Amino acid sequence: MVASLVRAIEDAVGDPARVVRSVTAEIPAPVASGDAELRVEILRAGNSVTTARADLCQGGEIRAHAVAILAAPRPSASAVTWQELTPPEVPHWRTLAPMPTSPAFPEFTQHFEYRLVEGLPGTGGAPRALGWIRTRLPAGRSDAAYLAAMIDTWFPSTLVRLPQMRPMATIAFTLELVGGPVELPDDVPLLYRATAPVLADGYSLETRELWTEDGRLLARNHQTFAVIA
Repeated sequence: MVASLVRAIEDAVGDPARVVRSVTAEIPAPVASGDAELRVEILRAGNSVTTARADLCQGGEIRAHAVAILAAPRPSASAVTWQELTPPEVPHWRTLAPMPTSPAFPEFTQHFEYRLVEGLPGTGGAPRALGWIRTRLPAGRSDAAYLAAMIDTWFPSTLVRLPQMRPMATIAFTLELVGGPVELPDDVPLLYRATAPVLADGYSLETRELWTEDGRLLARNHQTFAVIA
């Protein structure tokens, strides 16, 4: 859903120099499989920054919407830069077997390959997940929409601590993209890390990360999940 909204915004802006830097989305109603209308509005286009909004409509109502900030690199970009986050130490993805598919998984998961390092749902362990993720078929474009999809395909790490599987729904979604566009090989997965340190009143707060195989941070994601009884 969010990836579709981001792709619609990227296409509407149509400026390769303006890269998606952040996305804020809400999903106020369930989105059903089938046709949907995507509407994009450019809120403002300045000298370096464009702000745009996209709505996903079904049944005469907005089911999901997103606001994205697209911005060109700043002149100071080459002068000052740092990254104090470090990627987790994990086994090489080739040494791990892909997780088998299951009818119990959401339908979209059949399009992705998961190689789990830590965090199996229903085991009662710490609410975190770690592993490798890639598409089963070539994605074609490693743009912001691709990263939005890749960071959103993993199950909520809250499910690791819960004693049994529970339906969960994203109600708020924030995506932060690091740096400019990068060409990613289709056959190499991305390293995924997530933790859900807070669960209260039936809502969990989760932070996710995506890394390249050589340790470059690509994106961070913060989600609020409703744990459905």
